[in-house]
Amino acid sequence: MSAIWSEFLLRYGNIFAACRFGDDLGFRTSLLTDPPTIRNHIIPQYRRIIDLVHAHKLPFIWHSCGCIFEVMEDVIALGINAKHSNEDAIAPFDSWIEKYGNRIGLLGGFDMDFLCTATPDEVFARVSEDGQRFRRLAKGYALGSGNSIPEYVPFENYLSMVRAAQQLRKV
Repeated sequence: MSAIWSEFLLRYGNIFAACRFGDDLGFRTSLLTDPPTIRNHIIPQYRRIIDLVHAHKLPFIWHSCGCIFEVMEDVIALGINAKHSNEDAIAPFDSWIEKYGNRIGLLGGFDMDFLCTATPDEVFARVSEDGQRFRRLAKGYALGSGNSIPEYVPFENYLSMVRAAQQLRKV
């Protein structure tokens, strides 16, 4: 990975605003493995990549799904600039803001289940209200889904989220 990132940054680092990678370390109830394994074998590899990205004067965004609270401080200590992915079933977005929002940027805020099951009007109302609050509370915030937008998210719900985000940009 280090060799790939080195070459990537050499060739294309000047055209990106930020760099990111995803590595899901957990699932809804816990980490995929024990914290010492992550600290001893995964965190040192992350450090190599994050240091390369920062050496190119770019921010680093980390994506990880799951209940990763046991190692979150370790990852923040590496110098991540922002984190993406959250599920309300693990912790509401407010919990992420409370624990980490004064130290790193947070991306997302709107759970996939909500985006799939709410009405377009409910999506618009909640994104309008919560998006404004998240922006006020977090050091850095980018409105979006708690994960990638798959094809099964109702198109109108996705558009409602986008419209609410556009409205918030004007505020």
